[in-house]
Amino acid sequence: MARLAVMPDDHGPQDDPRRASQPRYEVDVRLDLRVPVDDGLELSLNAWLPVPRAEAPDERFPAILEILPYRKDDWHRSGDERRGRWLAARGFALCRLDVRGTGSSPGVAEDEYTERETRDGFQTVEWLAAQAWCDGNVGMWGISYGGFAAIQVAKLRPPHLRAIVPMYATDDRYTDDIHYIGGCVTVSELSQYAISMVGMNALPARPLFRGEAWLEEWRDRLDRTPIWLFEWLRQQHDGPYWRRGSLAPDYDAIEAAIFLIGGWMDEYVDPALRMLERCVRAPRKALIGNWVHDFPDDAYPGPNLDWMHELVRFFDHWLKRIDNGVMDEPILTYFQREYAPPEPFPTSWPGSWRSEPSYPPPGASERSLWLDAGEAPLSGRLVLAAPALPATATTGADDRMDRFPHRATTGTRTSLSWGAGAPPNGLARDLRLDDALIPSYTSGPLDEPIEVLGFAVAELTVSATMPVATVVLRLADMAPDGSVAQVTAGMLNLTHRDSHRSPSPLEPGRHYRVRVPLRAAGYRFAPGHRIRLSVASNAWPVVWPSPFPGELTIHRDGSRLILPTVPTGPGSRPSPVFKTTPAGFDEIGENDGEPPVWRIVEDVIAGTLTVSTDDAGSSTLPDGTVVFAGEELVMTASDADPAHARLDNSVRYRLDQDGRRIDVRAGGTTTSTEEAFRMVVHLEVDLDGDPIFRRDWDETIPRRLV
Repeated sequence: MARLAVMPDDHGPQDDPRRASQPRYEVDVRLDLRVPVDDGLELSLNAWLPVPRAEAPDERFPAILEILPYRKDDWHRSGDERRGRWLAARGFALCRLDVRGTGSSPGVAEDEYTERETRDGFQTVEWLAAQAWCDGNVGMWGISYGGFAAIQVAKLRPPHLRAIVPMYATDDRYTDDIHYIGGCVTVSELSQYAISMVGMNALPARPLFRGEAWLEEWRDRLDRTPIWLFEWLRQQHDGPYWRRGSLAPDYDAIEAAIFLIGGWMDEYVDPALRMLERCVRAPRKALIGNWVHDFPDDAYPGPNLDWMHELVRFFDHWLKRIDNGVMDEPILTYFQREYAPPEPFPTSWPGSWRSEPSYPPPGASERSLWLDAGEAPLSGRLVLAAPALPATATTGADDRMDRFPHRATTGTRTSLSWGAGAPPNGLARDLRLDDALIPSYTSGPLDEPIEVLGFAVAELTVSATMPVATVVLRLADMAPDGSVAQVTAGMLNLTHRDSHRSPSPLEPGRHYRVRVPLRAAGYRFAPGHRIRLSVASNAWPVVWPSPFPGELTIHRDGSRLILPTVPTGPGSRPSPVFKTTPAGFDEIGENDGEPPVWRIVEDVIAGTLTVSTDDAGSSTLPDGTVVFAGEELVMTASDADPAHARLDNSVRYRLDQDGRRIDVRAGGTTTSTEEAFRMVVHLEVDLDGDPIFRRDWDETIPRRLV
């Protein structure tokens, strides 16, 4: 253990009502605390504890728990150390638990978010509450996986869990996670994350903490840890597997207070608004900015804010019972963004902070824009009134539809994944090149602003010549200069038109009425700008192409875009002025990264389009530990042969720690036909340059209407 002095930082005037707890404590760092759980294992936890002041030697403190599988003793040590020191100096004990079978916790990681893992979380909350240094109040927080874990543990209602702060996390693992979007199998996220976890799960517990048995335990972990990806792809439809670890539909299960943090450019923004609306038994609030899947103090696009300041204010109220007014503020605070020239890595976007006392907000309404014919093929209009139908059903039928071929490679002008992140994973660029080949419907220049908040929906009549087909919608802002900037998007595997649990094939030529929800947005369309809705048959490389060549048809009669509008002008209450300077963490260790790669190559002779990315870097921790991670993806699709797409991805991890070097190389190749996916996974592990583990897996999984 070690004690660290932490200097104060400035949070503004002492009489600021939004002022959070200030640093007053020295910090006691305790590594590898053992948390017993009911099947006999002792999980590994690191803790950053406030040291009681001399004038209050019996002082006890609330605990804040984060649960992750991403290795607290090396890969995440730097971030944990910064946040742990900072929070402990303010009177909170930050506690970081390695999920069983990962990092320094024993056992086997059977899958993500298992019932056993969530039960471990419940028992850890109660163990923390019983510690001599804890005052009995426990909170949870986490970004992504840690946010999922917080929601799932809160659903079990541990008696001492008072509040949670899920950041970029989901209530529904089927509809809003890396596996499926609108019933479509993901590409760049599904296998990418799965192979990265094959490599991460192959690393050992820190020998310093496991003693002489560390090597035997490591070999057991290597032998017994399954490939999570295979089960994810077997479960192509919603059902009991995905309800495990999902809050939906049991929103009343959570009673602990909730502070939801989301980003419009992150794939988990929809759950923030859903939980805000549906978790009615829990005191709750939400904060949504422009951000991608990264921390709000430095994520792009800005504006940024000191999210740790907001987290501490929330936990001050719920864990320390400080009456600081945090729950008197509006239930929803969000950044209403406006048009900016499209670019993949924008530093910031224009707009303003808005707030609402409820969600849906007062005065919310729906505004319909109807699909109508344009002056050129595939170039339609959005109009305020439903176009009049011809006198007879057959007159001019071809003039009331837009027919287009299935192009598997459409979508490379948008982001690499459903929610962007650090480079090379950027945002959408100007969509005009994509829109030239697909139906697009554009309004006239707006006379007045239109402000949207929530979930836009398209109600469409569609038909297809093939039994499996997808529609991908993009809502965009067309500027007066003609550039087209994406606002949000949505997609639907049309075999899932009635149900994600029981899809059914399309009958070629039959007309179907479908509703396609788009991802949530908070946006202001300015006067003089135009609203555009485009329709594609795929989003490459976000999702796997539907396998059959053919044509789709949009029947404009009765088809419309529904926008969730709010009154223009200031919000119902003034939004707070955030602390925008960073929290002031001490730098921990050194980082060295290689330039990332995002490349798109068209092979004219082969008729394929390939998207590839490469990213690598290393970090050196103060104790001399060096961690290196590198990842490469190569994704290829063909318009002429959509069934045969391919993904190759490889992950490299290197760990130099305690006089040992561990090298892990994990690779995966996923290929497809009309009938099945084939997945080949390879894992190599070396210890001090000598092979210690080699294995190949080869799995063929039938396609079930995807």
